[in-house]
Amino acid sequence: MRAPSSPRVLGAPSRASAAPFRALLVVLVLAAVSVAAPPGGPERASAARGMVTTMADDAVLNGAHGDPAPIVARWKAAGVTNVRLFAEWAHIAPAPDSRTPPSSVDPLTGDGYDLSGLDGKIDLVRRNGMTVTLVITGPGPVWGSLEPQRDNGRWRPSPARFGAFARAVARHTADRVASWIVWNEPNVATWLQPQNVCRNGRCTVSSPHQYRKLAAVGYDAIRAFAPTAPIAIGATSPKGDARPTRVNGTTPPLTFLRALACVDARYRRITTGECRGFRAPRGTALAYHPHSNGFSPGYRSPRPDDARMGDLGRLTAVVDRLTKAGCLKVVGAKRFPLWLTEYGYETNPPERTRGVSLGAQSVWAQWGWWIAWNHPRVQMLAQYEWLDEGDGSVRVDPSGWQSGLYFQDGRPKPIAQAFPNPIFGYRTVRAGTIWGQVRTATGAMPVRLERSSGGAWRTYRTVTTDAHGAFLARVPRASRARYRYVYVSPVDGTTVTSTTAALRAL
Repeated sequence: MRAPSSPRVLGAPSRASAAPFRALLVVLVLAAVSVAAPPGGPERASAARGMVTTMADDAVLNGAHGDPAPIVARWKAAGVTNVRLFAEWAHIAPAPDSRTPPSSVDPLTGDGYDLSGLDGKIDLVRRNGMTVTLVITGPGPVWGSLEPQRDNGRWRPSPARFGAFARAVARHTADRVASWIVWNEPNVATWLQPQNVCRNGRCTVSSPHQYRKLAAVGYDAIRAFAPTAPIAIGATSPKGDARPTRVNGTTPPLTFLRALACVDARYRRITTGECRGFRAPRGTALAYHPHSNGFSPGYRSPRPDDARMGDLGRLTAVVDRLTKAGCLKVVGAKRFPLWLTEYGYETNPPERTRGVSLGAQSVWAQWGWWIAWNHPRVQMLAQYEWLDEGDGSVRVDPSGWQSGLYFQDGRPKPIAQAFPNPIFGYRTVRAGTIWGQVRTATGAMPVRLERSSGGAWRTYRTVTTDAHGAFLARVPRASRARYRYVYVSPVDGTTVTSTTAALRAL
């Protein structure tokens, strides 16, 4: 990007709250109504948290694992309250490989799209008592590209034709969708191309400028039919290339956000080129995918423009700086809430290159879930996915993900036991703390916290959760003890025991 002739440096980032446990979260519209923190000592959670538990597994909903109905029914029983699913333009559009729009669809009004397949998925989720977060996204059909002669629907999607598609989807589904996201992973070439424009051996980012137009028309299209529903933008992956060297690389998320907001790496405004006539992108939330990709949730990315689960403070610092300067516009709030709409660890087996052990997946995922719960800006956390996409009998497709709670054949991983009732323990120089959450809770409920220090399990104390099933319990900071909790399931009345946790030094 070319620097402006008269650069203006934006304000310095603000610090996050120093007391996250005491912060009250403004709960997402689709969540249960937040209640005040219950009275009492450290046995009770000290903040009323309504973080929505979401499932993201379009392969299941698309029938890749057979009839989705019995699988989706299990999501609600595991504590899922919301499902993120795609309205993918190329999958819905007729004649997606044609260079010219078919006569059955008006590309500028959106009339003529067959949305019956999308109806079936939305209705299945709702019949099972869960709400829907709908991502209206590309890739688009070839005829939706500004350069259809490339025969590549990912390449420079037409904002006008995408806006018409978004209007068609929103008009048809607004009464059944609780929340929305415009596009998926626009910083990744799988979803949007070109990521960069390269000339004479030099590359500059392109995807944020394309996405700014797509996000604007998508937001307006949804808002026309869902005037009060939350609409998120962003949904980027957590890492990218150190510098742009190829047309279809991956743009680092914080580089992407700055370019989206038309500032350079030093936060100086850009007013030339793609930023001429700039209008700040709008949204009621920022969607984000904080995958840690083989590292623990406590890992801090060495590249300053990447942001994994351990870098949420880095992410919000950038977003807040851009928002304060008016380069991003949050609707209905002072600061962008976070929707973490994908999070998961691939396992080995079946993924032999990128996967972590089955035990590490369970332990690290619960650590990440606690980080998300503890962050005052996180309103939504999505498990990605329910079932693996490969079975390990052959080399797993590198484009697929093996981060399920279950193997492809339905066998549970250790994380499947932990998902409905996660537990995480940590200790500081002063004390130890156990966090847990009964995700199926319908209100405050008692759980029995148990402790073992090399022998039998013994009751440590009874803890009362908050209205969302979460609790914090102060415990001795001894490093050898392990903890678990026992409760009566609100779903079927059975006695359930969580997995176990030791205290991790923080």
